[in-house]
Amino acid sequence: MSIPVPKDPDTRPPMPEPFPNPHPNPDPWPDGEPTPTPPLPDPAPDPAPVPPTPDPDPAPPPSPEPYL
Repeated sequence: MSIPVPKDPDTRPPMPEPFPNPHPNPDPWPDGEPTPTPPLPDPAPDPAPVPPTPDPDPAPPPSPEPYL
């Protein structure tokens, strides 16, 4: 069982003033409205499809006679 402790008044020192920001953010648009971003260039067209290369060593055609 805990013994109740009377609360003392807050004796902590006051919080210090926050440090001033040495590098405040400048006005991003000091002249008013932002300059519009130029449009992106059109993407390059897809290259022409490469035709499939023929098989250099095709399999021989099946023999017409059945195996005995």
